[in-house]
Amino acid sequence: MESANPHQQVQERVRKLVDRIQGLPTLPVMLNNINQMILNPRTSPKEVAHVISNDPSLTSKVLRVVNSSFYGFPNRITTVTHAIVILGFNTIKSIVLSSTIFDVFRRNVKPGDFDRTQFWKHSIGCGCAAKAIGRRLNYPMLEELFIAGLLHDVGKIVMDQYMPEKFVEVLNVVHQRDCLIAEAEAEVLGATHADVGAWLFEKWNLSKGLIETTRCHHNPALAGENQKLAEIIHLADILIRAMRFGNGGDNRIPIISDTAWKSLGLQHSDFDDLFVQTNAEIEKAMVFLDFIK
Repeated sequence: MESANPHQQVQERVRKLVDRIQGLPTLPVMLNNINQMILNPRTSPKEVAHVISNDPSLTSKVLRVVNSSFYGFPNRITTVTHAIVILGFNTIKSIVLSSTIFDVFRRNVKPGDFDRTQFWKHSIGCGCAAKAIGRRLNYPMLEELFIAGLLHDVGKIVMDQYMPEKFVEVLNVVHQRDCLIAEAEAEVLGATHADVGAWLFEKWNLSKGLIETTRCHHNPALAGENQKLAEIIHLADILIRAMRFGNGGDNRIPIISDTAWKSLGLQHSDFDDLFVQTNAEIEKAMVFLDFIK
């Protein structure tokens, strides 16, 4: 008999699944500190810069991104303080979050494993497609779209890294049936990468928008007040799959949700321009590909 609350059932399955994971990473102290500082209205750019500058590797990444064509500033930015003044706290936090996640989930990949490089290319591509769609729709926070696209599939990495045997079973089902990875995950694990990614971001106290978009990128109608953000990521994921940039673990292109398509108000004739704009965004985002090498 069906339960009255299937969402609760999935939550319970995710909890059981992640309870089996040993040593799941906590949010790095650095990012936690920056989160706390940004929430305090009295925090100055200099104070945040001081925290970042204590980590030479992170400082170098922040400066590489802000000086890349991703932002396209005419003059070179040489200090983190200057970067924060120009780009603002939230953009710097996004750069720190993305580079931190690349580091947290870095490991040597054995041949035949889930292809991390193709996975991150798909993720970066999804962030770029989300920006292109957002620009088309005059969405006010393009940075938020890029990060949500970049991180929407992080649950796959969690499963690959912390429950590899189960994830191999998932990939075997994908290869045997040529189905979507989320369908194989639901069958093998009783939950999907979207559930696991949202659970991790909740554990890390990241924004509600990021948590709900990650959880609902396959079914944006469930994202509540973050529905628009989830709809854009849903479409961006489909768009980048159609462009064959990177690979998220299967070779399928999901069907666009009718509700999302109507809600976004785009036309089929917009796609040619979106492909062109996404390619332009990908060229600018190449700096992020350097972080996964």
